[in-house]
Amino acid sequence: MSEIAFLILILSAYILPVVIVLNSKRTKGHEKNGWLIGIIFFSWLALLMYFAIVPKHGHKNKHTKKKVKG
Repeated sequence: MSEIAFLILILSAYILPVVIVLNSKRTKGHEKNGWLIGIIFFSWLALLMYFAIVPKHGHKNKHTKKKVKG
């Protein structure tokens, strides 16, 4: 029984970074797909890089206009 619990723990540790990136609002579209591929191959290392590189509040929308003071 302990082998099954150990395997479930290992599988959960492997899947957790994927779930974190899937639920994150930091990236979207093809960028998120690229990070998911990196996480599948490098797991926790890629997750650490994800948090270090990608801005916390996501990317700014290019189509929003800045308000002009005046």
